[in-house]
Parts: sequence; structure tokens; C-alpha cells
Amino acid sequence: MELKLENNLTHQTVPVEGVATVVEDSIQEAPKASHQNPVLRHELSGMALQAVRQKAGILEKATKQRVTRYMLTEKIKSLPHHCLLDIKMETGTGKTYVYTRTMFELHKRCGFNKFIIAVPTLPIKAGTAAFLKEAEVKRHFSRVCGYGAEIELCLLEQQKKKQKKKGRQNMPSSVGHFFYGTHHTKDKIFVLLLNTQLLTNGKLLTREDYDQMLGAFHKPTDAIADTKPVLIIDEPHRVERGGKSYADLINEFRPQLVLRYGATFPELTVGKGKNKHAVKDYQELVYDLNAADSFNHGLIKGVAKEHLELPGGKKAEKKVKVLQVVKGDCANLKLTTADKTSKTFTVHTGDSLGVIDNDLDGVAVDAITKNSICLSNGQEKQTGEEFFPDQYGVSYQEGMIELALMRHFETERENFCRDGLPIKTLALFFIDSIESFRGPNGNNDGWLRKKFIELLSARIEKELARQNTKEYAAYLKATLDNIEASCAGYFAQDNNDSDENIANEVKTILHGKKELLSFTDNEGKPNVLRFLFSKWTLKEGWDNPNVFTICKLRSSGSETSKLQEVGRGLRLPVDSVGNRISDSSFMLNYIVDFTEKDFANKLVAEINGELEAQQKSPLSITAEDIIKVAKMRNIEVNQFFIELMTKGYVDFDKNVVPYKFDDMLVEYPEFKNMAGGLNISRINNRNSNRSEKIHIRKARFEELRELWAQLNRKYILYFDKEIDNKIATELPLIIKEKQVFSLQTVMSSRKILGFEDNIAVANEGSHIELTLSNRHYAYNEFLKRATRHTNIPIQILHKAICEAVNNGCKIDDDMFNDSSLTRLIWAVDDWKCKQLVGRVRYKQANYMMKETKLTNADGTVKDEVVQAYIGNKTEAGTPPLKYLYDNFAHDSGLELQNIKTEIDEVIVYGKIPSHSICIPTVASSNYSPDFMYVVKRADGTKELNIVIETKAYDKESYIAPDEETKISCADEFFKAMTANGYTVHFKKQINSNSVKNIINELVTTSDK
Repeated sequence: MELKLENNLTHQTVPVEGVATVVEDSIQEAPKASHQNPVLRHELSGMALQAVRQKAGILEKATKQRVTRYMLTEKIKSLPHHCLLDIKMETGTGKTYVYTRTMFELHKRCGFNKFIIAVPTLPIKAGTAAFLKEAEVKRHFSRVCGYGAEIELCLLEQQKKKQKKKGRQNMPSSVGHFFYGTHHTKDKIFVLLLNTQLLTNGKLLTREDYDQMLGAFHKPTDAIADTKPVLIIDEPHRVERGGKSYADLINEFRPQLVLRYGATFPELTVGKGKNKHAVKDYQELVYDLNAADSFNHGLIKGVAKEHLELPGGKKAEKKVKVLQVVKGDCANLKLTTADKTSKTFTVHTGDSLGVIDNDLDGVAVDAITKNSICLSNGQEKQTGEEFFPDQYGVSYQEGMIELALMRHFETERENFCRDGLPIKTLALFFIDSIESFRGPNGNNDGWLRKKFIELLSARIEKELARQNTKEYAAYLKATLDNIEASCAGYFAQDNNDSDENIANEVKTILHGKKELLSFTDNEGKPNVLRFLFSKWTLKEGWDNPNVFTICKLRSSGSETSKLQEVGRGLRLPVDSVGNRISDSSFMLNYIVDFTEKDFANKLVAEINGELEAQQKSPLSITAEDIIKVAKMRNIEVNQFFIELMTKGYVDFDKNVVPYKFDDMLVEYPEFKNMAGGLNISRINNRNSNRSEKIHIRKARFEELRELWAQLNRKYILYFDKEIDNKIATELPLIIKEKQVFSLQTVMSSRKILGFEDNIAVANEGSHIELTLSNRHYAYNEFLKRATRHTNIPIQILHKAICEAVNNGCKIDDDMFNDSSLTRLIWAVDDWKCKQLVGRVRYKQANYMMKETKLTNADGTVKDEVVQAYIGNKTEAGTPPLKYLYDNFAHDSGLELQNIKTEIDEVIVYGKIPSHSICIPTVASSNYSPDFMYVVKRADGTKELNIVIETKAYDKESYIAPDEETKISCADEFFKAMTANGYTVHFKKQINSNSVKNIINELVTTSDK
């Protein structure tokens, strides 16, 4: 494949045109020698600067942030004079392309052909060099853009150490090639590319004892300076003007013009005493593509942040990490709490972990090996591994990996099966311990890598069980067949590793961008590599447009820019032949641990905090705004303002507390269209979505109050009498055939919807699948728990287990554990689904819920409902007036289509909150349908009550058997309700059948 470049993207052509206009209007004279650039005036053209800023949308107030010379430190003042232009472009928007095209434009318009590109790190240097050497890049600028020229790359590298010898040394050849490049060669642009360490750490360019001269110069930097170069600085926050690197670049190269390109600019402290303050170090800002505009205009991916919570929705408030161990002696463990405070403990063999946290009482250290500790509950924790005290059976890393894999395959499935060419989907994992991946001997056999392969294999098996396209199923199967090749790592220490396999991994990750983006290798075989591991080595300078998931298995070491952290995955993706895809709204899955659960709020605050004052500040609310929203909510203005302050959203000056900005717009969405800044739908906090609220339209509710009351009546499920005898007879065989009892830990092969006492049960809620721990139980406790989850009497369970043993089942005491209990529950559920469909009965109970999801105990309508009960996804806009809620919350495209569909006969309709209509089923779960409708007949005389279950499948045969079982039970439930005098029509909907067709058919049928 070839990466395709576009030449007409406005956000890239505007800064190129801007810089070229200013420079062209500031030329003083032609080059004095053939190896030199034209000479610029001492000051850049003020009129050109003003025109360029106006065209770029940077108003005068913003330009006042420029740091004028009298405010600068003495260190900066003392540097040789140079003109300076700043171009701010957010990560992922193509600044390397922009400054490369700027060089071509300055060559075409003004005759400049000597440029220095200074980068702060080797990875950035490697990435820039690869870009400039790329054949497609050369073709693009020469032919597509019509420049008819090409770049002669003079790559400056650290010379390999040689044995000392007497006499002079050879000058770097790249410097000579750069110096002697002449402007008489019209189609050549000479670019010297170096990392700043070559200038600051060593004498490669500053020594004077080389055995040849460049023109009249013994010293390389003097020769370079004589070309009157243009200096381009990439990542200016890493090359601050007050630091040594910047000073060396200016002092040694003496550029007449410096162009700084970056997403982040450093800050300078200016002023004295009370006037001392920090200011962004923009000197002459000519273009500002800020983060808010980049997100809002779809120039980069959005971000969907998510942190891992405990099974069952319990929030993780603390974790324990194994820091280091001394075999046979002791281990150091660190406890970290939600507020990021930590404490280290030293434990010895036989010690209880209760000294670390009360939730670990009863767990002791049985043994300490070379790389791990063995616990009395049968678990082994490796060095570097983390786990929850209150759910110590679930490894924190395992849970995060499983969450990341779930998000990855959700995205990959969509990208692979999209209309048009497929998109290769990559995931990037940042880890804490290199040894956990490479292994103690560097053999790529670390415990974390092994665990990842195990979890990945299990996840792919689940994905293969879905209804997939033939092509995607083949790709998944190829991954499973070559699972070891699906992941690779790059760490700084790998640069000195002689292992061939590791060297190939590093080469692919650092330099094989096209290989990573391809679905096949050079031999046409499936290329399954798409899971990458590093330890923050892949920072600025490394990027791949098809990274859709970043999982931080380690926390950030410092409060660095949040935009820098997510930058590795913000670029818009390319398809399988290299076309950039910009007509879709892509999201980056960003998985962090619970100590960074406020990441989304901080990211929003950082983005909005960078906005200039040319527009209304996104972090302030005017008095007019408060009056408008107060009227919308029918609240007295002063009372509403006090409410906002009480909740910590605003201060006395009506300024929003930055880290509360996202939360305020969630609770008061009316402000969304009033506040400037970031469209918060582009930074999505998946965890907070589960507790966000949406408003109930009370007038609409009154139209369906009677239907809602009837739906919330409680019904009892019962079976034919012979069922008890049948389960007692067949249970021993079920236990034997399903291999219920085992020491093997359960790796869920079905969707775990929730947990109760660490047992997987079918309660709707959490959508995260986790490996279960293997807690052991006394036999009587095991029976009690099994009875509670299966509704089978203890006597029948005990008799069945004894009979299974008599029939050859080997059951040891250790097998009475969480995994066996989960397998027993699933086996009984499967049996019930096969045997009891069509044999269930429902009887109305003499009980009604006082409080429901939509009403209070006194029957009044609630103001709002938790969004997660209605749908995990939202869309901007206002739903039709007949809809029950003021928000487009939904779980699928089919549900969203239903919400948007307006039907004349419908009086009112709405999503049924989950957990509300609890229809008991034959499985160990309750069931709640999706939509409720109140509809008039064609003659308008009688209302029809309709409940619809939506399944976003193309065929009914795609509906899973357990879902069909629940739907069958619901059908019997509504028949029972009709028999009790309240008629409700229950219908099943799939993609091929619109809700309008369903309702029209019912209306027509009922009128006959």
C-alpha cells in the first residue's frame, strides 16, 4: 500500500500560505553567494503579518499574547537577532506535512533552498526522515502540488566511535553536502535534519580540527551559518527559548528566520513582584489550529475515555502492586488509594496481607519465588502486577486488558466491515515493567505477554461465535492460528538487543508504518500484527493513524499535557490502500486506571483553557445565559445562580470551575449551545455516561401513565408440576456432561452482564467481561449459593452431586469454587432454556412497586432518569415532541431510528428504562423490553398499547438462543396481562422491519 497525501486541506494550506506571504514581503536582497539563501530584513513585514493573522482568524487581542522583547529574560535577549514565526497545530493534524510544504513554497516564491530541521528526540528524527524519503511524498510535492522540485535530505547522525588516531578527522559528509548545495540547481532543496543533542552534547559540529575546510570555514557550524539558513523547530515545548538547546541552535547556526511548529508551546515567567505571571511563549503567532477546532471540525479523532471499575459496578478505590521480591525472604507491596496517596509494605512468608488493607484479612503469603508471591488463596502475583484488595481475585491488569480488547474488537469489526475498503485497526498498550513483557531473560516470555495472549485467544473465540462476514471471520481465524505474531513491543533497551525476533519487532513498529497498516504481508499471507506494547518510548515523533485504542496499564508519572498523552492515536485513519478517511466521526478508545478517572474533565479543561479571547470564553457564563436557562427550567434567576455555585460549577464571577465544565454541561445541557469551546461530545467519558441524567417530559408521561402502571405490576413465574421431577432426574447428567466441577478458572465465553458475590449472573448493568477469581467454599456454603442462583432446592442439588460422583465424576473439595458455581449456573440456565420454553405460566401478584424508574412513591413523575437506563449512546438534537424524553439516548442505530420516526397515530412513546419491567424468565435473569407506545386506532376512538423489542440484526436467525428464550417468555407474559383485562401488543423488531410498519399493521388489524 501507499499512503495517500491530500493537497487541498484548508487547515494545512492556510499556514503554508501565511508563512510564505510574510517571508516574501520581508525579503531585503537576493543571495550574495550560490550557497546562500536570500537575505531578510531585520524585522518582518508588519502589514503582511496583520493580513495573515486576519485571514487565519487570529484577532488583534490574541496577538497581544506575543512576548515582546522588553519582557524577555536576559538570556533570550542576548541571543543573536533572528526573526521568529510560530505556527500552532494540534497533534495529528499534519504539521510535518505543513512545514515540508512550506519549504517547497518558500523555494518556489522566494528562492530559499537551505533549511535546518531541529527535533528534540531520535524517534521524531526517524519519523521525519522516513516521511521526507518516502517515494509517495516526493511524488506528491513534485507532481501533485506542481512544485517540480525535490528535497535533498542531509541527515546528520552521531559518528560511530573509532580508535583514536593522530591527526585531523573527517567532517560529517552531510554538512558538506548541505553547504555546497547551490541555488543554481533549481529543482533541489537542501535540508539538514538533526536532533538537538548532536549540538548540545558533544563537539560533532563545533570542533575545528577537521582535516578539510568548507569554503573558508574550519568549523561546521560556521559553514552552516554562512548559508543564512531557515531553522524549523519541531515540538517547541521541548526546545524552550530560555534553555540550552535553543541557545545553542541560535548561537551556532545564526538563522535569519526561525519557524516553530507544535501543538504545545512553553510558558515564560515575566514581570516582577505582583506583576509576575506566566505567559505562553508565542512571539509572532501566524496560525492557531487549536485543539477545540481540531476536535470540533473532525480533523482528528474524538476521545472516549474509560477507566476500569470493579465487577458489578463497584468503584475501584484502591489497588495493591507487587514492587519487588527477594526469593524466600520478603516482598515489597504498594497500596494506592483513589486520591493517589500510596504506602509501601514489606511482607514475609506467612504474613497476612491484612496489614495492608482490611479487605485482605484471611489472605497470607505462602511463598516468595524469584519473580512472584504465592498467596494462601491459591493465586500467584508477579512482580509489577496489580490487584484489588476488595476483589483480590481479579488482576487489575487483566481487567484493563479485557476491557481494551472488548473496545478494540468493537471498533475493528466496524472498521473491517464498513462500506468501502476496510481499515486496519491497531491498539497500543503502555506498560510499567519491560520484564513483564520481555521476560526475565529477554526471551519474549514475560507473564504479561503470556496473559495477554491467553486473554486475546479467549476474546477471539468469542468474536468467532458472532455472525461475522466471511472475510472478517477468516481474518480472526488467521489471528488465532498465528496468535504469537499478533503482538509486538518496543522499549528503549531494545536498541541494544541482539535477538533477531525482537529486532524485527522494533523495526516494524518504528519504521514499518505501511506494514502495520496492511492486512497482508509481502507473501500475501494475513498480517495479524495489531497489538503494540511500549513503556512511553513511543511518544512525540511516533504515530500511526490507525491506532484506535490506547490502554495505559501504567499511570502517567507526571502531570504532562493530556493532549500529548493521547496524541499517538488522534490522527484520522487510512484505509487498506492508504486513503485518508475524513468523512466519518472516529473515536479513540482511551483506557486508564481508576486513579485517572477524571481524565476526560481535565482534557476538556485543558483544551478550553488554551482558547484565545477572540471568541466568548468557554469557561464563563454571562448573566444573560443564566437568565435564559433559568427561564427554560422555570426557576427564579437568583435561586438558579445559587444552585450552580452550591454544586461547585461556577464562582461569584460566573466563571466555570475548569475541571467541572464537562459535568456542568451534562447536568445543564441548555448551556451547550451558549458556551463556546469544545463540543463535549468529542471527549466522551464512558464512565460518567452511566450516571448522567436525562429529563422526562412530564406532559408526555401523563399520556402513558396507565400503561406504565400496568407494566410495573408484578407477576409470578411458575411451571408445570412435572418440571421439578424432571430437573431432579436430569441434573446428575448435566453436572457430568457439562464438566461443572473443575479447578480450571472460568474465562467467560458468554456475555457476563453483572456479578453478585463474584458469581457471573445475568443482571443487566456492567458490559465488561472479566475473568473470574477462584474463591473456595465449604460444601454447605456452595450449596446455599447454588440454590440462590438456580432456585433448585438444596436437597435436590445435594442428591444430584452425590449421584454424579457415584457415576464417575471426580469431585474434590477444592472444586467447590467460584468457577464451578458459575459453570453450574450456566448449565442449569441452558437446560431451562431448552426444556421450559412453552411450559411457563405467569400469574399476577397482589403487589405493585411504589417507586419506579419514572415515578416517585407518591405517584408523581420524576424530573429525570439516569441516562444509562435509557441508552449508552447519545446524539445532539431534540427528539420529536411525542417522545417521552428530551434526549436521543439509545443503544443501537435501530433504536435511534425508532426515536426519530414520527408516526401520526402515535400519542406518546418512549424507551423503557432497563431494570424497570422485570419480566421473570426461565433463565436466572429478568427481562425488560425496549419501547412502549400508546397509539390511537384509525378512527381515533380507542387506544392501543404496544411494547416493542428491538434487535439490531438483519435476520431473525441471528438472534442468540438465550435472547429468543427471553422474548418467548415475554410473549407469554403479555398474554397473561391481556388475560387479566389489560391488552398489550408485544412485537419483535429487526433491522428489516420499521416501527412504522409494525404500528400500521397493528392499527389496521385492530380496526377489522
